[in-house]
Amino acid sequence: MPKGIFDSWAYVIWYAFYVVLFSLLTFGAIIPLYILLLFLGFLPVSEQLWRWVSGIRPLRIRAEKMRLLPLFEEVYEAYLQEEKETKAKNIRLYVQESMNINAFAFGRGTLVLTKGSIDLLSDEALKGLIAHELAHFHNYDTRRALFAYIINLPFSLFMQKLRQVDSSLSVVLRLAFNIFFAFFRFIEFIGDLILMHRSRKSEYQADALALSWGFGEELAGVLIQLYQISMEKPKSVKEMLRATHPHITKRIERLEGDVM
Repeated sequence: MPKGIFDSWAYVIWYAFYVVLFSLLTFGAIIPLYILLLFLGFLPVSEQLWRWVSGIRPLRIRAEKMRLLPLFEEVYEAYLQEEKETKAKNIRLYVQESMNINAFAFGRGTLVLTKGSIDLLSDEALKGLIAHELAHFHNYDTRRALFAYIINLPFSLFMQKLRQVDSSLSVVLRLAFNIFFAFFRFIEFIGDLILMHRSRKSEYQADALALSWGFGEELAGVLIQLYQISMEKPKSVKEMLRATHPHITKRIERLEGDVM
C-alpha cells in the first residue's frame, strides 16, 4: 500500500476487523478476493473507469481551460512546495456536469469541480475549493477513502444478501436470522462511527493545510456562501455521528479564527 494510507488508527481498525471477521466466516476464502479487489482498485485504469461511470470529464472547452488551468496551477504550486515530490504532478483537474456547488478528490489524481461551482463561484472561491481538495491528496485521504470502499464492498454485498432472506423460514430460523442480522447491523454502525469520525477530522486537517498555503480566506468565503444558500434540515444525534463532514459553521469558525 502507498505510504501514508494507514496513517490513521481508524483505518487500521477498519481493515483488521473486517478482514478477520470475513476470514472467519468464510474459512479464509475471502482473503483472495480482498487481494484481488485491492490490486484492481489501485490500478490507474480503475480510476479511469470510475470517472467514466460517474460522468466526469477532462477540461475540453477553450474558455474552461483559459480560466481554470491558471487557477489550478497557482494553487498547485503551493501544493508542490508542501509535497516536495515529483509524483504529485499526476493530479489532473476534471469537471462533473452537475449544477451543485461542490468539489471532490478521488484516488491518485482525480480532482473534480462541478459545473455549478465553475459557473457560480468567483475565481478566488474556486482557488479555495481547489486548495482544500489538493490538501486531501497531500494527507492521503483520497487513497484511504478508496481503500475503505474496497474493504467495505464484500461486507455491503453480504448485508444485501441478508436482507433478501426468505420470509417463509420457520419462526425459530427467522428469530435466529434477525439476531444475526442485528449483530451485523451493529458492527456496521460501529464501523461507520469510526470512519466518519476520521472523515470529519480529515476535513479540518484539509482546511488547515489550505489555510497554511495562503487560501484560507478564499475557502472560508466559499463555505459562507454555501451556508447562506443551504436548506439543510437540523440533524439528529445519529445523523451527526454518521456525517462525513463537520457542521459547516464549525469549519468557518476555525478558518476565520486564523484568517481574521
